[in-house]
Amino acid sequence: MAPDVITLRKNKLTSWSSNGELARMILWLALPVTATNALQTLIGFVDVRMISSLGSEALASLSVGRQSIWLISSLFMGLGAGITAYVARFTGAGDEQRARAYATIGVLTALLLGTLLMLVGLAVGGGPIKFMVQSEGGGVDHQALELTRDYAWDYLRVIFIGLAGMGTQFAVVSVFNSLGRTLYPMWLLIVANVVNFIGNWLLISRYEVAGCAWSTVATAFMVVIVAVVLLWRQQAVAWDASLMVAPLRRAWEMLRLGMPATLQVMARSLAMLTLIKLITFLPNSIVGQGALVVGLMAESLAFMPAFAFSIAASTLVGQNLGARQPEQARVAALYCLLFSELIMWTIGSMLFLFPQWFISLFISHAAADVSEEATGFLRILALCLPGLAIGTTISGVLRGSGDTRAAAAITLTAMWLFRIPLAAFLALSNIGGWGIGLGLGLNGVWWAMTASVYVEAILAFLRFRGGRWTRVKLAEV
Repeated sequence: MAPDVITLRKNKLTSWSSNGELARMILWLALPVTATNALQTLIGFVDVRMISSLGSEALASLSVGRQSIWLISSLFMGLGAGITAYVARFTGAGDEQRARAYATIGVLTALLLGTLLMLVGLAVGGGPIKFMVQSEGGGVDHQALELTRDYAWDYLRVIFIGLAGMGTQFAVVSVFNSLGRTLYPMWLLIVANVVNFIGNWLLISRYEVAGCAWSTVATAFMVVIVAVVLLWRQQAVAWDASLMVAPLRRAWEMLRLGMPATLQVMARSLAMLTLIKLITFLPNSIVGQGALVVGLMAESLAFMPAFAFSIAASTLVGQNLGARQPEQARVAALYCLLFSELIMWTIGSMLFLFPQWFISLFISHAAADVSEEATGFLRILALCLPGLAIGTTISGVLRGSGDTRAAAAITLTAMWLFRIPLAAFLALSNIGGWGIGLGLGLNGVWWAMTASVYVEAILAFLRFRGGRWTRVKLAEV
């Protein structure tokens, strides 16, 4: 076993002899997460690339379908935030039994929650599709709208069936990351990419968009089964009745702590769905929605490093606060932010200078009309990456400390008090029939998204500098 791994396990990520050792520790945590995110993004890239051969209607259906699933997944992300806070805190305090108990109950809670959401989604999921896929601004024929709706519901219906597996995947990855074992999700995603590609290749040609969804579901269940076996062998989870002390209470504490994180992701997802709806008031909305999903996929390449250092920050902050070392938690957070900024400035420059190259990775010639709009979108959003590094990394700090309410309030403010009103004002020209708005069209939406990132970054940094996150107390069972 590598010396660095032994050092990390021995010291539980709570001690380092120099800033250089801290930097190596952060990279040891973040690089596997970056690779994991790259592999997760590669799954989405393969989906979008292979679906784009079906045309702009299929791409627009993914825009609605993916954002809808992201909204539902906010519950699992909130649970994951609760798992991270408790497991990392107890691991840092050396209380392995309670860390194991919370990890086990967290995985079981995700499985049950996914099953319940499956039933709800299958019962009511068709209605929102009809609302979201419209064209208030003209330029789209009725047949294209109906095809997009059919594609979107085909995709969502299958995803709903697999929600138990997809939700549990969030939980097991949170357990690995909380323990500092970030290499395991990376290796799992390598296998998942192979399975997903084979599934898409076999199923999309026959079942179109639904085939892509079936491949996604099968991949998620495979990852969960292998991950649970690995965690059990490492004694990170255990199906032991002695650990099931007040399981409902512990599950509720994780969900309660993660509820602000759920609201945070939900606010972001609802804001994105609102933008998708706003685009329907612009000419040729199907192309606009397709450009949104392609642009976001390209931007996700840049988002990966920020998210990776966010995970590193969550783990280091949680374990150091558990070890009663708030100053070390603060220093670790600042180093994570520094690394994130360096990388995001570099990637942002590349996206701004070469947007067409990145867009060409995601779509085929069958959706050339989407490519032009997506290129403009990506060039504008490239400007927001330094701000995204601040907001995302510090959000990880707040989650790791248990200060999830502040993180949620920051996102709510940036998304709903700033992004949505500004997007409407910039994009539309006659809001409410009062002649209000600049009428910039899709570019107005893109500029509003970029500006809101910096609002979120400023608010997050002010919360971090205030230091209250170092004094958050967790309820214990």
